[in-house]
Amino acid sequence: MTDEQVLDRVGGAFGQTDTTWTLAGAAVAAGLHPATLIKRFGSRHGLLLALSRRWIQAIPTSASTPDAHRELLAWASSISTGQESSAQLLARMEMLGEDLRDDELRLLLHEGWTKHTTYLGDLVKRCQDHGHLASCLPAETIACLLLDAAHGGLLRAAAHPDSAQAHPGRTLTAVLEALA
Repeated sequence: MTDEQVLDRVGGAFGQTDTTWTLAGAAVAAGLHPATLIKRFGSRHGLLLALSRRWIQAIPTSASTPDAHRELLAWASSISTGQESSAQLLARMEMLGEDLRDDELRLLLHEGWTKHTTYLGDLVKRCQDHGHLASCLPAETIACLLLDAAHGGLLRAAAHPDSAQAHPGRTLTAVLEALA
């Protein structure tokens, strides 16, 4: 099994977790032995660095389809399925908190969010150029607002007694429709 396959399994397990993340828990959830993760990545921190770098590489830098409007709407709906439990959303927030507390992880988070904003800015600009979104604000500003709204929506959903009712993807889609 390659490192990428191991990271795929661990990354997939992260999306399903509703508890605080541990190396042993990640290994079990991914169907691996903890020693496998330590051997490959050196430590829990090393695994988190590898996962962060993999996440950054996966973020596109520009539209990947000719229909930027459809791609932007798909991005908005992908933020949350609306089916995540409050516990799953809280686990994601705890992982974010861990990234923010660690200097290396925080820098990688910044790099990823910067790349994500560039990607969204490209989509927004293409949508503006084709008349799908208003040009009342620069594309970069709208991209930052969308990413900030996505993160805020996840926080709101984590705090909501019924997280499905606070569906962040639905809110982002409504914002994009209002900007049309």
